[in-house]
Amino acid sequence: MGERRGRTSFAVLLGLCVLGPCVAGCGLGTSGEAAPPALVAQAGGGGSPPGGSASPARATSPAPACAATASVGMNLAAVSYHSPQWPFVDAMKSSRVNSRGYPWNLEGDGPEPPLDPQGYPVGLADGQVATTYTLIGGGPTGRYVVLFEGAGEVEVRWDGGRARHAAAGGRRARFTADVDSLRKGLTVRITRSSPDDHVRGLRVLMPGFEATHEAEPFHPLFLERLAPFSTLRFMDWGETNHSPVTSWSERRRPDHRSQHGPAGVAYEVMVDLCNRTGKHMWVCVPHRADDDHVRRLAALLAERLDPALTLYVEYSNEVWNGVFGQHRDVKAAARGEGCEWFERQARRSAEVFDLFEQALGGRDRLVRVLGSHAANPDLSARLIAALPRPDAADALAIAPYFGGRLGGAAAWQTTRGWSVDQVLDACAADLARQRDLIARQRAVAERAGLALVAYEGGQHLVGVGKAVDDDALTDLFVRANRHPRMRELYLRHLADWREAGGGLFVHFSSVYAPQKWGCWGSLERQDADPDAAPKYSALAAVAREWAAAAGRAGAGATDGGTR
Repeated sequence: MGERRGRTSFAVLLGLCVLGPCVAGCGLGTSGEAAPPALVAQAGGGGSPPGGSASPARATSPAPACAATASVGMNLAAVSYHSPQWPFVDAMKSSRVNSRGYPWNLEGDGPEPPLDPQGYPVGLADGQVATTYTLIGGGPTGRYVVLFEGAGEVEVRWDGGRARHAAAGGRRARFTADVDSLRKGLTVRITRSSPDDHVRGLRVLMPGFEATHEAEPFHPLFLERLAPFSTLRFMDWGETNHSPVTSWSERRRPDHRSQHGPAGVAYEVMVDLCNRTGKHMWVCVPHRADDDHVRRLAALLAERLDPALTLYVEYSNEVWNGVFGQHRDVKAAARGEGCEWFERQARRSAEVFDLFEQALGGRDRLVRVLGSHAANPDLSARLIAALPRPDAADALAIAPYFGGRLGGAAAWQTTRGWSVDQVLDACAADLARQRDLIARQRAVAERAGLALVAYEGGQHLVGVGKAVDDDALTDLFVRANRHPRMRELYLRHLADWREAGGGLFVHFSSVYAPQKWGCWGSLERQDADPDAAPKYSALAAVAREWAAAAGRAGAGATDGGTR
């Protein structure tokens, strides 16, 4: 069934960086091709770019207050069959959709059956079985209720147990599965399905939610864990990195049998989550999306998102990052247009922003986000200068991570012999460097009249290249993430962000099992004790503190840290 690499939105996994040899001090390694000299000349510099093309002064109103005011948001971990986060009470909504070939695991002889609009095989040949998996990363135990329509047979398997039911069609079928262990998750198999009345509408409902699953599709514990945070970023829910989606017809639909897969989660589901929780929405538009797609997306969000909520719009994710298909595609498009990739990013971002502004009837609910590289303020200035007009964006977004050098090619063999305290001491020392970079990025944004926001941020302890497979290094980084001192590092990092004038800070990520690909989760499991989780407890405490301060400021009180 494979293993997802998790956060792959950083060059560190492969030791690549589009900036060429590391001149910005980011510790991400060296790329296979050098960056344009103009990008390298003053990487990390706080002054005007070479040639005097300083960021343009903003000629219109300042950035929206919600972006400029310090608050804490959360990047949602991708919906996946093996995630330790279960957003939906219907486990089928997180079931596996194969990214290549047929979307179900198909056993037996016979041709691949066609799929209906919800992704179910329209009948199976004799002996064929269609299989999917869910809750591999864990979930609640107890009595599951399985519902389906059509003529056929469905089987559910778990650790040492199974339940099955056959139906002749004509009415919804129902059976139960008493699941006492989920070490290996659930295997869901359609073992027979009539081509005239195929099995469809399959639900695998967690214990206690049969009566409410349609009205309340999100798991209450999932909602509880999101409660402290102001904003939800849907980069991973939208499967933004390497997205193949171009036309509106290729998007995921809300009634599809699963919200896993290369098309990402349905936008309707994202909006529903924000409306139910009262969270601002941050959407990443696929880099290949054509204008019709963008118009339809903008119209849908304008219609459905609660008008009291703010919509953050970003063109793709980390277009600067050479690891991703979006960088390669944007670079190729720029080459055809006779410009640099960052100029193409800025121009297309503005086009996307304009389409959203038209759909929303103005900018009152809109924050237009221009994403850049945290370690390179010069790139930020160049992106801003490449915008078609000074008021084309509202916020400059960066990802202030700390500790990234420790797993790098130059350091990991030394780091692996350290104690946890030595790792945390090095992280503490790195906070000063990050504080300086944040201040320099803030200066770039302020000159252009933009808010500075963090699209991601937090600790960045992960092995690079060969170090990815070093078990001692991975174990060391996991223990460092679990140590109580990590909470203090997060509190300091967030305080530095606010003191430097940073606005919204969106942590990466919500829930993620620690492994060689990183320890990105604020929680390791959705049902982990939040008070015992160093990163989550710090983020939640600061989120509540900043929200209270913003509320006092809005009511007329003064708070020097709230902008």
